[in-house]
Amino acid sequence: MGIYDNGGIFGIRIYNFNDNDFANILFEKIYRKIMSDEEKQEAYLFYTELNSKNEIYFEYYTECSSTYGKGTYFNWYPMSLNLFLEKFGICETQTLENEKMCKDSLY
Repeated sequence: MGIYDNGGIFGIRIYNFNDNDFANILFEKIYRKIMSDEEKQEAYLFYTELNSKNEIYFEYYTECSSTYGKGTYFNWYPMSLNLFLEKFGICETQTLENEKMCKDSLY
């Protein structure tokens, strides 16, 4: 019983906090369909171009379902840096021909 993330990523938010502890949204995109590799790459490239990657936070927008009778709905969920890199990194968006090269570069 509870609320379940259905796994599809329909949006991404990259943010930090200012001195007053208010969220400062640096990048946010929401799509009507699951994000394509090109859309993920856009978010990844934005992240790589940040001057300071300290204290950066991520959230993904996903479809959820509930056993409490709410049906299906969309919600933002926190995402770790490792999960962001796994789902949005360049290797994730490469063709199968480059898959071995990407795997080799991770080690």
